[in-house]
Amino acid sequence: MLWKAGIKIPVMYKMGYNNNNCIGCVKGGMGYWNKIRKDFPDKFNEIASIEREIGATCLKDDNGKIFLDELDPNRGDPVQEVIPDCSLICQIEFQEIIDKQAEKVLKGELNINEVT
Repeated sequence: MLWKAGIKIPVMYKMGYNNNNCIGCVKGGMGYWNKIRKDFPDKFNEIASIEREIGATCLKDDNGKIFLDELDPNRGDPVQEVIPDCSLICQIEFQEIIDKQAEKVLKGELNINEVT
């Protein structure tokens, strides 16, 4: 529906990020930061430098703080691409098919579970 309305997907989603946050969000986990390291090395290095300057980091594990410049490139869950859930309404929108039962569902006259 966004595509049909001419609304573009934010670049961060196109790159496979789960959120369209600031680049280098301090709420990101290890997998997020390792993806930032690959996609935006200058930003990664900037934040790593700031961490050292202030003596605090946004990452930790059971052993304590993990500064970005110490983060193992293989740590963390890989960032998974967001795949939107598509329902009957979505299918109707893209196929531009509206039959009598679909019209009833859209009008609230028929429950989606009653469609045969």
